[in-house]
Amino acid sequence: MSRKLSEYLGVNNVSFLATIRALENSTFSPGIDIKLSLDIENKSRHKIRDLGFDPMDSTNQEIYAGLNHKFLSDSDRIDLAINQFDGNSNINSKIITNLKNITSDRNCFVLKHSVVKRQLQKVPPKILLKKLGYRSVDSIIKREPVAIILSAALCVESENWKSQYYEMYKKLTPSDFEERKIEIFEPRKTKSWSNLSNDLLNLNHSTVMVSKELGGVVILPLTETIRGLSSATLIFALDGINSIRVHSVFSKLQQVKEKFGEIICNVLLGNPDLLASVAGQEIPWHIIQKFYNRNIEKFPVEIFDPHVQSEDLGLLNIENILSTIGPGLDFWDGSEIVASKDLSEVVSFNIKDVCINAVNNLDFKNRSLEYFRETLWTELILRYISEKSLEESIANQLDDKLIEGQDSEGLSLSPVFGF
Repeated sequence: MSRKLSEYLGVNNVSFLATIRALENSTFSPGIDIKLSLDIENKSRHKIRDLGFDPMDSTNQEIYAGLNHKFLSDSDRIDLAINQFDGNSNINSKIITNLKNITSDRNCFVLKHSVVKRQLQKVPPKILLKKLGYRSVDSIIKREPVAIILSAALCVESENWKSQYYEMYKKLTPSDFEERKIEIFEPRKTKSWSNLSNDLLNLNHSTVMVSKELGGVVILPLTETIRGLSSATLIFALDGINSIRVHSVFSKLQQVKEKFGEIICNVLLGNPDLLASVAGQEIPWHIIQKFYNRNIEKFPVEIFDPHVQSEDLGLLNIENILSTIGPGLDFWDGSEIVASKDLSEVVSFNIKDVCINAVNNLDFKNRSLEYFRETLWTELILRYISEKSLEESIANQLDDKLIEGQDSEGLSLSPVFGF
């Protein structure tokens, strides 16, 4: 079973087996990997039948084609449902309206707009200014939302500019942050923005830009009529909202740290947000947050007081949201860790992978597996750390790391495991 999981994950079986042994020795609970493999196989058979195929007599190429067809058909249903919601505006505006409704009660702990404006004035994004026809950074700041400016600048400016800009983050303090609603933006409908949006689409292969530190999701205009692209926009915007929420909670928890700004800077530069490890495996914050969110009923609401409350930990279930839009869309619910495997070939049922495959019309050889593998690894670790011995280990590590620099009224995580 460990071999099957290693093939699902695309990792070396020998090193993976050593990892599994270390995890099982830490939990005294063998067989978690076996159960996970069986769960994937059972769910895969059900999903394949739901696609109209025989699980015992279908090739991975057939299943792959069936998944792409299913996604595109469901995308048509999503478009129809969104159009019925509001028939007087374009599909982008309708998606933004829906996203704003979803995020209306969701706060995040993010940089103040005034702070980012000062930083942009110190390091003007000259390439972006030229592309949008602005003569000065003050001019663009007056006319464009700062989240759009920063998101676009980080895409088009040079690596040297990015280094200079992020260097300023090292001096940030918690007072530079504030609680604010997650914001959804669309660039202005001008010729210069239309041209830049096309450049950004070609550069990132996505209609969505996310500014985690500003709590902003930017939806680029759909300049081409590509089947499934509007659904892809909705899916990855929802995913972006989750990434903002994860970064927000992590930032809140770092307020007690002396090198707060450096920590935030390092995470935004792509370094992992590590707060714990088990059996030699470093556990990034998004896994810990998902663990507490999944098991929130087991823990007191004061678990991360005084900075984080239980509602901060909540994440959107993208597949569940889609299932409420229209009939047949519940197929994707629970599919994030489902895959079909024939010999060593794996086909992902994760909707983000399927979305990428279908919208880009990728052939079987170039299919996406990234999101399935990332989610499967997360699920594997979640199942192990749900064992009491590792629950306690993570709680103690969080207690040690988060209490650093606090006064006597700081965190106290360990007692919540006394049940």
